[in-house]
Amino acid sequence: MSSTPAETPLDVGIALVHRDGSYLIRRRPVGSPMPGYWEFPGGKCEPGEPPEAATARECLEETGLIVSVDRCRRVVVHRYPHGFVRLHYYQCTPEPGAEPALGSGFLWAATRDLTTHRFPEANEPILADLAAEASAN
Repeated sequence: MSSTPAETPLDVGIALVHRDGSYLIRRRPVGSPMPGYWEFPGGKCEPGEPPEAATARECLEETGLIVSVDRCRRVVVHRYPHGFVRLHYYQCTPEPGAEPALGSGFLWAATRDLTTHRFPEANEPILADLAAEASAN
């Protein structure tokens, strides 16, 4: 009798793009899983691509911003009805004065207000981390 190999989660790089007490977020577009929920920039890793590289690539593709990818803040493994993911959250810094591309849907949201937005549930641990830091400052 053979056993089925364990399912491997899909690696996703998430950019926590921070500037002046705010983070870059947008509403998930119609046609994507969980439309209308809020999200940070990011996306799945290509084959052989490290999560930090996917974070920078996806951030550029989605927002038009070149960011420096700093430390990995948290890794969350979560099973959604539409997929099994391993989310790698990286603190990122944009180039000074850079703004997201017009039409990207991304906007700056104050850190203290992030928990008032509805994010997919796998984001709860990082949102709690960010809220705790905001209240400590």
